[in-house]
Amino acid sequence: MRSFGRSVFAKSSVGAAAAVVLASLFTSGPAVATPTQEYAPTAVAAPAFTPTLTYVACPVDEKLPPRTKCAALTVPLDWQSPDDGRTIDIAVRITRAKNNPGSNGLTWNIGGPGAAVVEGHRSFYSKLPASIRKNFDWVSFDPRGVGLSEPKLAGCTPGPQDLPPLTGPVDWDAHWTKVEATDGAAAAACFDANPDAAPYLGTWQVVRDMDALRASLRYDRWNYWGMSYGTRLGNTYARTFPDKLRAFIEDGAVMANESITHFGSTTPAGDYLAVQIYASIMGKDQARKQRVILSYFNDDGDAQYNRFRWSTGTNALLREPSNYPLVKSSIDSVYAALVSGAPDSDQRARRAMRRLERLTADPQSDAFLNSFINCADMHDRPTPAQLAAMSRQAEQDYGTAYGYQVFRASVCLGLPSGYSPSSENGDTPVSLANRALFILATGDAGTPWAWGRSLANTYTNSRTVTLNSTIHVSLFFTPSTCVNDAGERYLLTLQLPRTDLYCPFVKSPAP
Repeated sequence: MRSFGRSVFAKSSVGAAAAVVLASLFTSGPAVATPTQEYAPTAVAAPAFTPTLTYVACPVDEKLPPRTKCAALTVPLDWQSPDDGRTIDIAVRITRAKNNPGSNGLTWNIGGPGAAVVEGHRSFYSKLPASIRKNFDWVSFDPRGVGLSEPKLAGCTPGPQDLPPLTGPVDWDAHWTKVEATDGAAAAACFDANPDAAPYLGTWQVVRDMDALRASLRYDRWNYWGMSYGTRLGNTYARTFPDKLRAFIEDGAVMANESITHFGSTTPAGDYLAVQIYASIMGKDQARKQRVILSYFNDDGDAQYNRFRWSTGTNALLREPSNYPLVKSSIDSVYAALVSGAPDSDQRARRAMRRLERLTADPQSDAFLNSFINCADMHDRPTPAQLAAMSRQAEQDYGTAYGYQVFRASVCLGLPSGYSPSSENGDTPVSLANRALFILATGDAGTPWAWGRSLANTYTNSRTVTLNSTIHVSLFFTPSTCVNDAGERYLLTLQLPRTDLYCPFVKSPAP
């Protein structure tokens, strides 16, 4: 669903969707590159281009809400040289409010980067409270390169997907060196094959598309709801166009001073915390049983069931609390089989593991898009040696399976630095006309709580609403009225809670 949907993540990471095929987690870190061509951004030019919004017939196979129009926004390929004649079209959907249509636009981003937004227009609209649908135009757009928007990557073939050794000790230097050499060749070929697309996908460009869309729809200011990677988009927009925001919600937020290095090196701690928060809700012994299972896999994993697949799959499922009963049943069954001592205990454990494969994969994020956008936004480039040091530290702190979770820091191996202006994601204070609302979760399994707390600290007089859960993106996706009422009230009235708010866990209905 929301990704850091696969979001901000690597090719092997799983999106924040409730549905995940565990088998799909047998992948290595994301594609990496050793490009043959260097890219350097040109000097930023004054905008000399007038974007145009053209209404088009909606596709017949899209089931869209009443009062919906489809459009294409024509913008420069490169906002640094907007008058050079190169243009792209951004796919847009607008469902008008019942009251005062055209006066109050609410736009959003699901995450990724690389997750399509337009295809979720109807389903996300259906989750909005009636009061929001009544008073806000619901505006969806696929960021450049994503979904139905241009420019499209072409001629890209994923490389081999390398996991570390499935059992026994791991030579992390050898693993990350191999990732650089194998997946890197595929990403380099994709990057070099797309000189009129790959260098222009970064968030610096997207926020200018977003503001052009605002102006074309004649909104004085946006209302914005960012989720996962969408919070980086929101943060960059707020810092670039601070006077163009009315309401500003960051849900499952990225960190302040975000970098590729921080992104990967802090992930293992966040994943470990997610298991502990889950265990505090579903039974404290769940954490111990998870540790026993991972210890078993250190010696007895195979290509189908191994420590990396189990830990990554568990984390993916914890992003949607409706999966808790399935996770608990699987952990309990596998653990019981392993400690039974019965001759068929291994087979019984593996049968229990198959329960996790009933879910379907999240198709929303593309590995190359993910890498190119992240690496456009963040310019540091951790080396294989630095990745190996991160993995060793995570392995020492949490176990071998967690050593692999630093793959988020591998997304830029081999890619050039500075082929796009970076996103604005520092920790300098931001004062908006109306204060921001941050929606966080104590054990967010996609973007750890500390990330969002650090970003909220940069927004003057912002408020946080924290849900005790491992959910990744909460607003209107949780049955918690504590969370949902705060978000609805803020959008309608701009009224924030008097203080930062803590919301207890509320059981989700069965999927």
